[in-house]
Amino acid sequence: MTNKAKQRDEQIIYGCMKAIRSLPGCHIDFVIKKLGGPFAGTIKLGGDWGEKYYYLKVVPKLSPSVADLVIHQLKTTAAPANCSPLLLTHYVSPNMAAKLKQKRIEFADCAGNLLLQQSPLYVEIGGQKHMTPSGGLDRLFRPAGLKLIYLFLRNPQTVNATYRVLADDAGIALGAIGDLFKELEKRGNLMSSEKGRELVAAEELLQRWQLGYIETLRPRMLLQRCALNPDYALQQLPELLRRTSDTAAVMLGGQLGASLLTSNISPESAVLYINPQQQLKLMLQLHLTPDPNGKVSLLAPFGKQNLWNVRHAEGLKLVDPLLTYAELASDGQSAKAADKLYCQHLLPRLS
Repeated sequence: MTNKAKQRDEQIIYGCMKAIRSLPGCHIDFVIKKLGGPFAGTIKLGGDWGEKYYYLKVVPKLSPSVADLVIHQLKTTAAPANCSPLLLTHYVSPNMAAKLKQKRIEFADCAGNLLLQQSPLYVEIGGQKHMTPSGGLDRLFRPAGLKLIYLFLRNPQTVNATYRVLADDAGIALGAIGDLFKELEKRGNLMSSEKGRELVAAEELLQRWQLGYIETLRPRMLLQRCALNPDYALQQLPELLRRTSDTAAVMLGGQLGASLLTSNISPESAVLYINPQQQLKLMLQLHLTPDPNGKVSLLAPFGKQNLWNVRHAEGLKLVDPLLTYAELASDGQSAKAADKLYCQHLLPRLS
């Protein structure tokens, strides 16, 4: 973890612990910090009511676009026994607090908003005003860094590829690679030895990449949200794709793509990764019309490694399961499908 990121996370932990320490009849017996892993550490809260252990998940900016993804991560990541997850962030808005409470996610923020709801400790504090955070995005989690990390999560062996190959495959400037490698090393996600480079703490890096992809990279890739003509069902979209003259230019992802990767998924939405120059032509051929609430999203791919070259379902091209997993884990409706995709296609890569 870079010094800047470490200091930011430590400031969030300190601010949140300050709010918890102010609770009457409640004290923090210890804080074990483990910055850089899937969780930032562990705390023990105690008082006359008993004691409770929490493991800490730091998310600097909890925006609506990443909320479902964070909830999914908290509910599915393996954690120490007899511990509950505690989300720490800079600020939780009233609407976000209501959502977290509904999902039974405990949290604390630097403004003093707090939700603890594990027996015998029940505390809820809201309405504390937003505080403006300092600093911006870590370089690693800006678009260029996210594209490079994607290559490493897709295939951890690519950390030993040449800078030129990585720049070409990620679609980023050659001059950026060296600095991004240094950032990964500082963060504790890359080790170098006589045998070469090795990706480490990949699970934590995956979780952080997902947040960056959904909040920073994906919005830049989005070309259009569309509605499918009412005469067609979403399940007919693969057949419509096969009829087009540009089938080779389209990669399928999202819920519909996942339904072709694994069983027992009833898709309600789809993501199509397309060449922007073919957008209007494909929209006409697929009977798609612009709609900000549409169930079909058109995204522009990046680099040269978005295609999953293992299996083409029913003559169609699919994006890599890593991109499909990020979509499913963030939509708030496909948690089980995301878990299944992770176990079948991602876990073997990262083990």
